[in-house]
Amino acid sequence: MGLERRIRDAMWSYNGNLEPLHELEDRGDEIVITLDLPRVKKEDVEINTTEDSVEIKAKMSEAVCWERWGSVQRRISFQQLRKQIKLPEPIDPDKASASLKNGILRISLPKKRTKVLIPIQ
Repeated sequence: MGLERRIRDAMWSYNGNLEPLHELEDRGDEIVITLDLPRVKKEDVEINTTEDSVEIKAKMSEAVCWERWGSVQRRISFQQLRKQIKLPEPIDPDKASASLKNGILRISLPKKRTKVLIPIQ
């Protein structure tokens, strides 16, 4: 497999959506995910979460187009971003929060904590 194909496969998912850059940070009691969502408005973002994963879908206000002209001619354009992230620990989806500012989406996911009282005999 050629280098160009490996780069394309890493950046572009097979369904025509562009995968945004992201960073996952474990802060002890919560997991914080930061994503780069250029050309995206708050109302065009959809975040779905379960205890072990987060899926982000976003529609760009303006399409992104890449062209390559030479021996191989290729043009591809994207209007949506999509990313699914597997979480390292279970989280509490009901307490999750998110904010979008200047194209940066920050998602705070509190970890699920189960307290169990252990009786002493």
